[in-house]
Amino acid sequence: MKIIVAIPCFNCEKQIPRVIKGFNKKLLSEIDEVMIVNNRSEDNTVDAAKKAIKQTGSHKFSIYTNTENYNLGGTHKVAFLHAEQKNADYLIILHGDDQARTQDISRLIRVAKNNSSVSAVLGSRFSRESQLQGYSKERIIGNKCLNLVYSAVTLRNTKDLGSGLNMFKMDSLKDHRYLGFGDNLAFNFDLLLDYYKKKATLVFTPITWRETDQVSNARNLNIAKMAVTKLVRWRFNKEKFLNKTTSDYTTVEVGSR
Repeated sequence: MKIIVAIPCFNCEKQIPRVIKGFNKKLLSEIDEVMIVNNRSEDNTVDAAKKAIKQTGSHKFSIYTNTENYNLGGTHKVAFLHAEQKNADYLIILHGDDQARTQDISRLIRVAKNNSSVSAVLGSRFSRESQLQGYSKERIIGNKCLNLVYSAVTLRNTKDLGSGLNMFKMDSLKDHRYLGFGDNLAFNFDLLLDYYKKKATLVFTPITWRETDQVSNARNLNIAKMAVTKLVRWRFNKEKFLNKTTSDYTTVEVGSR
């Protein structure tokens, strides 16, 4: 199986070296490419990534910069289109802010290999075996409540609405429906609900999640409101609310080994 890892980055100068360092020889042997996707960062993310990549000695890394600021959702689209062009079987999304552990990628790969019918293996921050570090009790309770609401309305056991570590089978995305989803932080809600609509088989697997020096662009109440709004629209089959984009989601390679 051909596996590409895409790492969306925005102002991750401090964190991206730690993420790259986590790709040890064993993990690199399991994947074909590690694609750093810089979403118009305003700091030295690219230079920090280049320096860290050089230290790995691996030729599997590449660095791309989006031609426009596509936000998090749009950067997912860039990665999906790249993986499709490269004829990858799977794409793994790992956020570049070092909240998810790079080494947990191997866990997702094992699950995918043992379940060929699974459309996506989704990292779960809120499973019983998950480990949370630096996450407030209020946020944990809030996220678990949202998971319960989604589970009740969709009749699907939902353990995370969108963590920073997920693995997608490219065949499940060949319909390109994701190109109509929002480019903002709600992209993962659209993607998850679309999988549910297609009755796709998903597996949630526990991951480690930590908050140290990351700077989040998310506002908890706004994100919760978006999540509920998306769910209501999904429940009443309101696909017309999906965004119609005019972006071409292009990116330019700016570095590789």
